[in-house]
Amino acid sequence: MFELELTKSSNLEKHEALAGRLDKNHPKFPEVEGNLKKLTAGYRGEKTVDYFLHSLPTKKHHIFQGLRLPIGKNFFQIDSLLTSTKSGLLIESKNYAGTLLFEKNQLTRTLNGSNENEIFQNPLIQANNHKILLKYFFEKNKIPVIPIEHLVCITNTSSNIMISPGYTEAEKRVTRAENLLHKIEQNDKFYTKEVFDEKTAGKLSKLLKNKHTPLIPNILQKYGIHKSEITGVKCPRCSVIPMLYKGGYWECLSCQMRARDPFIKAINDFFLLIKPTITNHELVEFLHLPSARAATYLFSTLNLPYTGTNKGRVYHQPKLFP
Repeated sequence: MFELELTKSSNLEKHEALAGRLDKNHPKFPEVEGNLKKLTAGYRGEKTVDYFLHSLPTKKHHIFQGLRLPIGKNFFQIDSLLTSTKSGLLIESKNYAGTLLFEKNQLTRTLNGSNENEIFQNPLIQANNHKILLKYFFEKNKIPVIPIEHLVCITNTSSNIMISPGYTEAEKRVTRAENLLHKIEQNDKFYTKEVFDEKTAGKLSKLLKNKHTPLIPNILQKYGIHKSEITGVKCPRCSVIPMLYKGGYWECLSCQMRARDPFIKAINDFFLLIKPTITNHELVEFLHLPSARAATYLFSTLNLPYTGTNKGRVYHQPKLFP
């Protein structure tokens, strides 16, 4: 049973929106683009794990994807968590390419055709830390602590996995995605004693969903970018910003494309990058509109929820937009 389905994170959506608006010559663009590539690769890896998890019997496990929980003043995030009345399984997914050497204190990656090595934190250490924090979370919330195992799932099919001699933990806990179901089955067969009943399992699921706190970063603050640097409607054909609004149409001065609705994507970018509410005046500034009347008309075509009246009206981001 999927309690939390895999979704694209707010962090990834914000990076996609920012990279799509930032000028390629902006000094922060290489950093934004680099982080976007990492986030995109991570999401693809999580989707691979998600594919295999959807093959599991629907009622056997409670499955949580992208679960982010508070512990003290901090948070920790688990890529995938499976719970049952008998045990739990924490899965850390990594979409790394190249040759991967797992050592006790680090992960060394060598990309194909390169003599340079990249050093990463060993994801087994990260997964084990998350397991410890999850046990603390259970204890704090007076939930019986079930036995919890952890795995690292390498989702890139072209990667070459190597494990340093004698590193038995990695031999046991590092797996490829296509072997994930077998690992889950092994875990289920090993833990046969019920720790709590289905009622408590349901209570745990409700607790985890209630405590789940997605990360919603202030991405402009993160990169030191002012909102005035990312305004305008983007041409869906050639990606030039801004398009010009006249006569009810948006016109690209570069490729001459004319369309009625590319402003909708721009408003969604505003909600992602700046704030979840927008006023008439803010719409005029962000879309480079010729008048407040034009903004009022565009708002009337969207049926957005709002509060206030007349000049004090504030429009709110709906749950599903665009």
